[in-house]
Amino acid sequence: MKLPNTNSTSPRRKPTLPTVTTTSTRNWLARLAVVASMLAAVVACEEPKEIGLAPTNEVGVLYTDTLTITRTTAQFDSVRSNDQSTLLVGRYTDPVFGQVQAKSYAALQQSAAFVVYDSNTTNPTPASRIILDSTRLIVSLNGIWYGDTTVPHELVVTRMTDSLRRSQNYDISTVVPVGSQIIARRTIRPRPLSADTSTIIPIDNSVGRELLALANSSASTLTSTGTFIDPNGFRQQVTRDFQFSLGGTSPASVLGLSLSSTGILVYYHVEGEKTAFREPQYFPFSGKRFNQITASRASTPLSTLRPGQSLTATVTGRTYVQPGTGITTKLAFPSLKALLQSGRIAINRADLVVTPLAADDAKRPLPRFLALSEIDGNNRLVRSDLSTGAVRLFTVQTQGPVSRSPVYYAAAQVQQLDPRTNSYTFQVAGYLQSIVSGVSPNNDLAILTPSGSLFGQSQTTGALIDQTQAVLSDRVWRMVLDGKASVKLVLFYTKSN
Repeated sequence: MKLPNTNSTSPRRKPTLPTVTTTSTRNWLARLAVVASMLAAVVACEEPKEIGLAPTNEVGVLYTDTLTITRTTAQFDSVRSNDQSTLLVGRYTDPVFGQVQAKSYAALQQSAAFVVYDSNTTNPTPASRIILDSTRLIVSLNGIWYGDTTVPHELVVTRMTDSLRRSQNYDISTVVPVGSQIIARRTIRPRPLSADTSTIIPIDNSVGRELLALANSSASTLTSTGTFIDPNGFRQQVTRDFQFSLGGTSPASVLGLSLSSTGILVYYHVEGEKTAFREPQYFPFSGKRFNQITASRASTPLSTLRPGQSLTATVTGRTYVQPGTGITTKLAFPSLKALLQSGRIAINRADLVVTPLAADDAKRPLPRFLALSEIDGNNRLVRSDLSTGAVRLFTVQTQGPVSRSPVYYAAAQVQQLDPRTNSYTFQVAGYLQSIVSGVSPNNDLAILTPSGSLFGQSQTTGALIDQTQAVLSDRVWRMVLDGKASVKLVLFYTKSN
């Protein structure tokens, strides 16, 4: 469920998004013409009235693009980074957001049964005859990167002193114990857009011996239905997980590692057989995992920002977005209340246009997608109650909603960057109409940058347990909004007194 390359801005490619999101585009001029035609038809069909008398209710389609929108930079009190689709590792320095560093923590997972038979038989081979030859780490980049990839990177993989908890939701600030056992250290020159992005590194055979002990055990044998006979046996055998980090101190880039193609290969042979080697057993880093992301913002405009706090745009006129470090821009519509109190209002068309500063460097790209979600005064995203089922954010929808039931918030409106105008355009008529009708409160809206591939899921069934992850992201792309023109609401509405 992967979106297009995060560094690509081709206008012809259609976004590939999860089923829990949807995009929407409409021709507002055509719709306005239809509304005007309908109004004209209504007037033409009315019975003749006494000359000189005005209609009882004055009706007209009005237009405004001057509604006040206030922008505030806020930092979430926490950013979930749980069971993401990309392992982020590295560091880079941004002139606006400071130095960003990412480390990833991951557990191995069984990709297939590990059953060894004597050649040309169905007799399981005794463990004493299964001999370890070598252990290799394969690291594959997935095309996600931020910063300078032309310089050498020292990749370091270290064993943790414990395992990650499957039931725990980790966030970017979580600290877990890491030991001193480095199993791999290799300097690489990343080529994230190359056809071959994999590097194979010899590692400590102690890891291979742990994994080889699984061969022919109940923890690595499938039932007739395709499930492991002992689903907990793997975690009992491999009790310590792994940290991926960047060695040294110099900034370079943050790289994304593929879950399916990053793992450990165990090479072995069977004693007494003529065949020298067997196909290696592969264990990917697709078990429990999270990214730890830290930012040093000294001497930047955001140096005083702390979790749960906000900075107004009154001094510089700028606000900021960087999801991986918890920074967002809040949008408020203070003049909307006065408009709603001026008479009976029906929203015909409403475009909210977000125009950030153009990316100053291809190494620091703008987000490919934006979404909007309600946020409270404590800078917490407004979520549905867990008792209602899958947790969902109260996001801006394409239609409606008609009630605050979570079922109406399963399809957040997601808009793609238009490279021609360097902007994102939301159709918010349905959202504003829900405010007019009293369904939705006039809360502030937070700008989110979905990656399309960050989901909270059950480690046993794989089912989604938190729908909010569909529009949250721990990526470190970034955006700057400068001045009032950076966010504009174009509104067509019908008013009757």
